[in-house]
Amino acid sequence: MGRKTIELDDLFPEDIEKYCEIARNYMELTTENFAGAFEIAQKAWALADRWNDLQASASKLAAMKGVTKTELQKYCYGKYRQMQLIHEHCRSLWRVGEEINKYNKR
Repeated sequence: MGRKTIELDDLFPEDIEKYCEIARNYMELTTENFAGAFEIAQKAWALADRWNDLQASASKLAAMKGVTKTELQKYCYGKYRQMQLIHEHCRSLWRVGEEINKYNKR
């Protein structure tokens, strides 16, 4: 199932591309791939920080992009929050996987 694009996606094409890549990798993640979960967690954290910065600059960006500040803030917060949730879940998967791996090596 492909992701539906919305008008605001066109404002940040590179960020949306990274967002979709991380989301795809997350959706394909298995519990056995805890090393992959760690990588996704790192990328999601970095992109969450980027969306947070965009949200913080919403006043300036809204004027430049021709959208309302509120609309842009909500949009950026939604992207930030999704990346934050992916980061937290992947970090948890990685931690559990590491513990199981250590236990199995004993």
